[in-house]
Amino acid sequence: MKRLSIVFVLAITVLAQPAKKAPAPQLIEPVQPVLAWIFPAGGQRGTTVEITASGTSIVPESVLVTGGGVSGKVLDGSVAARVKLSLTIAPDAAPGERELRILNAGGISNRFRFIVGELPEIREIEPNNEKTTAQKLPALPLVVDGQILDNDRDYFRFTAKAGETLVFSVQARSLLPFIADAVPGWFDPQLTVYDKSGKQVAFADDNRFLPDPAMFFKPPADGDYTLELRDIVYRGRGDFVYRMTMGALPFYTDVFPLGGRRGDEVAVEYRGVNLRETHGSVTVPAGAARTLTVHGLPFGASDYAAVREAEVNDAFERAQRLTAPVVVDGRVQKPGVSHYFVLTAKKDEKLVLEVQARRLGSPLDSVLTLFDAKRNQVAENDDWSDPLEAALAHNADSRILYTFPAAGDYYLRLRDIQQKGGEEYSFRLSVAPPHPDFTLRISPDNPRMGQGDTAAITVTAVRHDDFAGEIKLRVEKLPGGYLASEALIPAGQNEGRLTVTSPTGAPVGILSPVVTGMAMVGKDTVMHRAESAESLMQAFAYTHVLPTSQLFLAVIPGTGYTLSSNAPEGKVLEVKPESETPIVIKVLRKESVKAGVTITAVRLANNTITTKGVFVAPEKDEAEIVLTVSKDAKVGLRQDVIVSGLMRAGSQSIVRFARAIPIQVVAK
Repeated sequence: MKRLSIVFVLAITVLAQPAKKAPAPQLIEPVQPVLAWIFPAGGQRGTTVEITASGTSIVPESVLVTGGGVSGKVLDGSVAARVKLSLTIAPDAAPGERELRILNAGGISNRFRFIVGELPEIREIEPNNEKTTAQKLPALPLVVDGQILDNDRDYFRFTAKAGETLVFSVQARSLLPFIADAVPGWFDPQLTVYDKSGKQVAFADDNRFLPDPAMFFKPPADGDYTLELRDIVYRGRGDFVYRMTMGALPFYTDVFPLGGRRGDEVAVEYRGVNLRETHGSVTVPAGAARTLTVHGLPFGASDYAAVREAEVNDAFERAQRLTAPVVVDGRVQKPGVSHYFVLTAKKDEKLVLEVQARRLGSPLDSVLTLFDAKRNQVAENDDWSDPLEAALAHNADSRILYTFPAAGDYYLRLRDIQQKGGEEYSFRLSVAPPHPDFTLRISPDNPRMGQGDTAAITVTAVRHDDFAGEIKLRVEKLPGGYLASEALIPAGQNEGRLTVTSPTGAPVGILSPVVTGMAMVGKDTVMHRAESAESLMQAFAYTHVLPTSQLFLAVIPGTGYTLSSNAPEGKVLEVKPESETPIVIKVLRKESVKAGVTITAVRLANNTITTKGVFVAPEKDEAEIVLTVSKDAKVGLRQDVIVSGLMRAGSQSIVRFARAIPIQVVAK
């Protein structure tokens, strides 16, 4: 028995020993860093803040913060998924949003927002997930930096005086607008205030239509109160990061009018709490973008003179007469009220009838209805999705582009579809001819390539008011030795791709090239700089493209392989309908790399120009693809063929590109 017992104990001891970890697979090339979150997501100017960053492959070599006034350094990068950084904020740093990115051998990461503030800041201290363990706050005002983890809720105890109005304003969704694997797709906080007895005395779960809550709390008596912050459906995770501003601070809720003409000084009135003044003026620069920010509120810019809405225009008989082009500044002041306007149109005249309200911070959920002179409805629009306002959870503004079939008077009715109204239900109604134009966006905003390698950049055109022309793309501000394709977005299409190729001895580092687009709009040559953008997924299903501050192109060391072709450089390859053109694709692998490469298929111009995928075996260094042009290919069509390869080796899937091959369809 004794011997058996000893054997049994030995067996248990052996089994209890932890298994040895398998050695990490050898990486063929560095992995690009991806930031999931940073905490805290802000700091007071004139201070140095230690932050934690989490993500994948984020061991940093350096930290980049755009916007000026903030510099960063690495404190601890010993753990690949969670690193410590130090950010120094200059005393004169402008308050507002910055973009933080991590740089390492894998390139440059996506951005995470970092806010520079003016108030003292403290971090939440756990445990504070019960009222009895609420964190005692120093005297307000201040900013609390917090994070809601699994099943978490944060409690804070503060002292208040009767008669004051305290503002509790949270930044959460505004820090991370969309989350790929969470429903509804963002952190949705709520605030609750309790008195000494534990009775709820205030609650807020939003700020009108914005998910980030803002609470205006008037303490009923002097004393201590407890504030609870939690997710509205009790979720918690690392990227549920927040900043909560607390104190008897000015908070602007409204500005009226919602905008003005470029080059004008506009008299405005403000609404809110703790405001020192309720009237002022806003100067709209002559070259202003379409939206300014005034006291944290959006303020629209237009090229047309503005008029105020008539006091009484609530019926067809009292419709306010308008002459295009014009902008009407008004309010739906009472629930259920409709506002009527009348205009005289010429036969075949085309006008854009557009409401700006939700995009400018108004809760109005507009619907526009157009009637002919006999008051028959001829057009209507409720919600128009503005592709340049992807961060909006609800596109509630209305827009009608209409060609008038006959001359005469037409009536326009504007109302809130939810039958709501009030002083805050402001709008700008624009009645003007179409303005054909385009906006360009680059995605991703952080491409990478190796030395002697090629990066592919996708440029998307947002076309305005039926502009359908060709847009020529060009890359500027590249160092000597780099080659960029001069791509185009064909007429009627919304996407073009271009390539940038680095020289073999290119220094490792970060470039900031500029992409421009040029087009003929009517008789005018119009040129625009492309905006950088990031693509974010929401709740497993939806994708949104949001602008970022700058395009960063990383040159990294040690790529696993590169691609090239035998197509002549600097020339357009002419192809004919019903033809096949062979192209040799060459694969240059790093010496230690033995994996095969799949050359992916190409499909262009509604599948009238195609190639088939081919596989380059590990022992081969080239393969032939055949460019097939169908009989339906349009003569004169210009396209750019960008061939990509996919190598799967161990845990890595590596995509590389060959330099763009410009082609043009010519007559047989």
